[in-house]
Amino acid sequence: MQYDNRGKVSLWKNDKGGDKQPVVTGKVVAHRDIKEGETLDIALWKRDDASGNQPVMTGKISDPYKKDDGDDLPF
Repeated sequence: MQYDNRGKVSLWKNDKGGDKQPVVTGKVVAHRDIKEGETLDIALWKRDDASGNQPVMTGKISDPYKKDDGDDLPF
């Protein structure tokens, strides 16, 4: 079975330096079609890379959280 990384985020420290360079770079793999201007939630965790040489941030993207207010209960 192939690993499903839809909805996942990976970031790496940008070692190229410079004042106008980003601190981290990475990839986002969408879990569905995303419309222009749409807002998604993102959560990031600090982890060590497989070699243990540098920290890496991994994360997940998801649809915005909507609190379930229970109005559609059948009783």
